[in-house]
Amino acid sequence: MYGRSYILAGYNDNDVFKATLKTLESAWMNVTDSPSGVFMSQFNKLNGTCLLLRETVNVTFDGNTASMSFINMSTTMLILPGGNGLTVTSVNSTVKHFDLVLEKLNIPSENREEISLRALYLMGREATLKDSDLEAFKKQASCLGFSGEPQFIYNPKNGFCTEEDSIKM
Repeated sequence: MYGRSYILAGYNDNDVFKATLKTLESAWMNVTDSPSGVFMSQFNKLNGTCLLLRETVNVTFDGNTASMSFINMSTTMLILPGGNGLTVTSVNSTVKHFDLVLEKLNIPSENREEISLRALYLMGREATLKDSDLEAFKKQASCLGFSGEPQFIYNPKNGFCTEEDSIKM
């Protein structure tokens, strides 16, 4: 979980987050330990706009499960093997006041003050995704209740955001 990782593909079962994932061009995160918790920097490129979320969060670990709450989100993550140095992260989250976030991103939404979602992400230390790894991820996703194509598949032509070109959230 610690260090730099790239989100290579992702599914989501919530309509608002599905739409958001479809506008995602690239995403990466860096996770480090800090005296007051876990320090996370997440860089997302949505519709050509780079956004940076930087937070120190309290994380509780239990085996391959991590639970955390930050800003307006409570999340439980289950880290699963993904093969070839990749990990699959199964996420269950509840988000409060998400309509305000969508408004800032100019993404239309109904007035949804609280939403729950389930997501599945394929993550790697490298920013490359082989077709065989994507197919294995889709099969794993199917076993976990997700169907069809992922809403997000990283395309290398999109590149990644840097701190200099990101809007800090």
